[in-house]
Amino acid sequence: KMVGRLSPLALPLLALTASLQLIPASAFAPTAAPRALFAARGATVCAGSSQHAILGGCGAALLRANPLQRLGGHRAGARKVRRDGIAGARAMFTGIVEEIGEVEGLSIDMKTPGVTLTLNANTVLEGAYEGCSIAVNGVCLTVTKFDKKQFTVGVAPETLRVTNLGELSVGSPVNLERAAAADGRNSGHMVQGHVDNVGEIIETWPDNESLFIKIKTPPALIKYIVPKGFIAIDGTSLTVVESNEKESWFTIMLISYTQSHIVLPSKPVGEKVNLEVDVVGKYVERSLSGLQERVSELEALVAKLQKQ
Repeated sequence: KMVGRLSPLALPLLALTASLQLIPASAFAPTAAPRALFAARGATVCAGSSQHAILGGCGAALLRANPLQRLGGHRAGARKVRRDGIAGARAMFTGIVEEIGEVEGLSIDMKTPGVTLTLNANTVLEGAYEGCSIAVNGVCLTVTKFDKKQFTVGVAPETLRVTNLGELSVGSPVNLERAAAADGRNSGHMVQGHVDNVGEIIETWPDNESLFIKIKTPPALIKYIVPKGFIAIDGTSLTVVESNEKESWFTIMLISYTQSHIVLPSKPVGEKVNLEVDVVGKYVERSLSGLQERVSELEALVAKLQKQ
């Protein structure tokens, strides 16, 4: 009788809610300390000054204690859109890589230990200003200094722990994209620049001119990765071809044009990639999570009534 009183929309919502599983806190435990990540990578160690730890905007990447991140930071547009200094909560990214940059230098402040990256670039420096945001391999970072050919960003220890930026060395290629105005065209999808975790390339194979890549992902993320859904890999907006929740892997396919404009095809099997899943799924989970306890109570009551 109670089920019969529910609206037509309630049953599918209850079914969806009952099937959801919240991310365990243990899935977001910090990984290895970043202090030694840049050894033998051409890094300059700064023992005294703490200026290399100064960050703004989204430089600290994720706060892992809250896996369902707040929507803040950046809003994106495509390549040729208005980029007039609009920042803060009105800006984001699209996952359409504008250019491949190169790590010119990096320095480590062992006191914090924070890292300063200097990167060579061209396109993303158009309209740049101190405090603007640029996604580096999909990580939203704040520009602290720039000129016509280079820009500098700070990277916090937490960012090094949860992304692949700790594996960069002088000369490493990186995907770059500027934050863009909220009213610009979005040729990719809504990308925050808040990396969820890293995945590992486990297999690649060609399909005529296309390239398939199979990526192993942490179990806590695979439920957000669905066939034909969005995912950002090293900041590139891509479509999922296949996903396997039991074995925690998924595949993507790159057309020839994309292969020549991003870093991913040059990475070998075993290389780490930054992963940011579609934030929409997280908001759906958060909005429905409060119903889970009530659904469990309802199921228990229905089972009791059926026995009577």
